[in-house]
Amino acid sequence: MSEKFNVRERVLLTAMRLFYSQGIKSTGINQIIDESHVAKASFYKYFPSKRDLIKECVMEYDNYIKMKLVNIVLDSTSFSNFIKKWNSAIKEDFQIRYRGCPIAEACFQLDTEDPDMMTLLKGIIDGWINVVMQFLQKMIKNDRLPADIDVEKVSRRMVHLYEGAATMWRITNDERYIDDLEYLMSRMLESD
Repeated sequence: MSEKFNVRERVLLTAMRLFYSQGIKSTGINQIIDESHVAKASFYKYFPSKRDLIKECVMEYDNYIKMKLVNIVLDSTSFSNFIKKWNSAIKEDFQIRYRGCPIAEACFQLDTEDPDMMTLLKGIIDGWINVVMQFLQKMIKNDRLPADIDVEKVSRRMVHLYEGAATMWRITNDERYIDDLEYLMSRMLESD
């Protein structure tokens, strides 16, 4: 089992690195095979097509981001604490070779005519919104937030702000967009 797992894992990790650093369209299957040191037959045993590999990579990116978000939720004791921790995690990502949100990066490069892939990507974003909603509901239950807030709307807007700030940072390389993110998120509970 470990050999099979190692081949699949090596291909997946190599593809994720290459897709993220040089782009999906600029990364070929042969490069992934060469850099992951696997036989072509082994590659195709686990990933029948580049599309299948992309899908697996996108799901792995989602797992990484969602686990970070879940850990922040579990570690946060208030709405402001949650916002500070989320923004701190984003800034930590900037310390490494960060090119922006990997889900957004993939989406910008994928064929929007592929309904299955677009459904997957929308489901990922909905999953993030759901994690934020669970946190807000926990804060309401613990009387740390007002019971009358629109949990779904606030959660959707927070994810929206995150993606917008990450994209603007990517375009400009200006960290003020992330600093603004903390300020804007902190105002989410104010009346419309």
